Amino acid sequence: MSAADAERVAALYRAYGGVVYWRCRTILGDDTAAEDATQETFLRVQRYLARAPDGEQALRWIWRIATNHCLSELRNRRRRPEPREKLPEPAAPGAPLDQVLADRDLLQRVTARVGEKLQAVAWLHYFDGIDADAAAELLGVTRRTVTNRLERFHQKARKIIARLS
Repeated sequence: MSAADAERVAALYRAYGGVVYWRCRTILGDDTAAEDATQETFLRVQRYLARAPDGEQALRWIWRIATNHCLSELRNRRRRPEPREKLPEPAAPGAPLDQVLADRDLLQRVTARVGEKLQAVAWLHYFDGIDADAAAELLGVTRRTVTNRLERFHQKARKIIARLS
């Protein structure tokens, strides 16, 4: 790696490292895992530096790398069972889907069982509270695509929740 490339990666880290850590922490729910994911994100940035856009687009590009890595980590966690002291209380039968998905543990289990595109939209909507316009901009798709993916997520979530119950 050239000195110019090393400086560019360092500049990207200085500019966006904190935001990437926050994103990873939000998705993974663990400080140590978020630190590891942030490090992995910037290793991937370094690996694909030739593809890195400039300016504001760089943050979107790095955000997607971090989000995709964290979602992969969640999928891998699902394969490794974790002991729990107490199971969360389920929502009342017939409760609206948004109320059911307010249970972050359940939402995490549901999102782990859908495709990456639906996961990304669900995370942006439910975990980050980002509206469809902002999600579309972050994902590089149209607002309509975000709305359609969120609706598909809702359909799949209902089926998954029914099987989990």
